[in-house]
Amino acid sequence: MVNECVKICGLTAKQIIEQLAPLNGKGVNFDVRENCLDALITMTSETGDRQTFEIVKSQVYNLFSEQVYCSFDESLQNLAGKFLKMNGRTLAVAESLTGGEICSRLTEVPGISENFFEGIVCYNRASKINRLGVPKSLLGEYGAVSRETAYAMVQGLLKPPVDIGLATTGLAGPQGDEGKPVGLVYIAVGAGDYITVFEKRLSGTRNEIRKATANLALFYLVRYLRGDILLL
Repeated sequence: MVNECVKICGLTAKQIIEQLAPLNGKGVNFDVRENCLDALITMTSETGDRQTFEIVKSQVYNLFSEQVYCSFDESLQNLAGKFLKMNGRTLAVAESLTGGEICSRLTEVPGISENFFEGIVCYNRASKINRLGVPKSLLGEYGAVSRETAYAMVQGLLKPPVDIGLATTGLAGPQGDEGKPVGLVYIAVGAGDYITVFEKRLSGTRNEIRKATANLALFYLVRYLRGDILLL
């Protein structure tokens, strides 16, 4: 029996299963376990036909090339910690709707204090202004839930020794705000002239949206540290 796995982030179990459908019947069985957009796909060949298995595995990686983050069962926070250490980077995090979820996950990693400087839960607009220096005029023009605010939140984190920032802002519900819908979130990551902001439209309960945002934020952090995001 041949058995391997791949970790991906950004798709629901239903979306993953639909994309895998064309590969059914090729001698490889798939098991999909997904939790708030963080998923483990296990591939199993009961016949042990390695050549066929490798072909199908390659097709799986091609299908999910934008979502793959690991070829073994490793958590996003552990990978983030490893890449921060490998790159000698110092991270700070600003969280609005995620309310400390990202920082809590990062501090599960032993030795993360070498590369994780601080986390700020800037839930209120005044906190974004006072703690991160987000211009009041920017909040007035674009709102707290915006691409521009997420970008400015990361900029506010980038003071020595911090050389990479990660920020989240959005609406987890149960009601929208600023004329914007529940599930609209922005995730910003980077430093200097290389700060990238991602806009996502998420669904689910309040806590599911918050957890999905945290998963995506850690995923984008890993991709940034690997240099993938600069290629997008």
